[in-house]
Amino acid sequence: MLYPRITSLNGEDVLVQDNQCLGYKEHMNTKHRIMFFSGAISGDMEPHNFLMTLDSLSHDPIRIVLTSPGGDLDSTFLFYDTMKMIQSPIEILGRYCASAGAILLAAGDRRYLLPHAKVMLHLPAGQMGGDAKDWDIQHKQMEKYRKTVVDILRDCGVKKSHDEILADIDRDYWMGAEEAIAYGLCDEVMSKDIWQSWIKED
Repeated sequence: MLYPRITSLNGEDVLVQDNQCLGYKEHMNTKHRIMFFSGAISGDMEPHNFLMTLDSLSHDPIRIVLTSPGGDLDSTFLFYDTMKMIQSPIEILGRYCASAGAILLAAGDRRYLLPHAKVMLHLPAGQMGGDAKDWDIQHKQMEKYRKTVVDILRDCGVKKSHDEILADIDRDYWMGAEEAIAYGLCDEVMSKDIWQSWIKED
């Protein structure tokens, strides 16, 4: 049995409405189509499913607030594919976007950074184990990862050659907001007016 939710206001019982019981994430999801993507990028399919669900409801813009130190590349490529597959335009606000997080920032249809945000690119890396044949297999896979990362960055607006990007990101390549804009990873710095347009009432 379902029971009504009641609270007390000025000594009187008042019925609590459904929309008053939402947490901040649910409120931003349902009211403004804003999704918070925070933490390491992993094999969790929930963010992918959420994008597809919002896209099924309408093709209005979907906004992602991204704060990520990076993570699993295969999962990053899958999320990138989902972003490009759906019809809803993706607008991204980056707060801290490192490694694979920078790839997802670059993939947005409209990309913003906070004024003091940080962005970092570097080459994929991993530990190799096993015998010489295993090392060869793992090395070839790593080369494929590196090519895919560079290809995605160029597709997303980085106006440099394959070799130039590889040279830039051979080590951790840190950028502030304006530097990331110049590099082609972002379009502009987030402003009060833009943020208010994201959360305005319909």
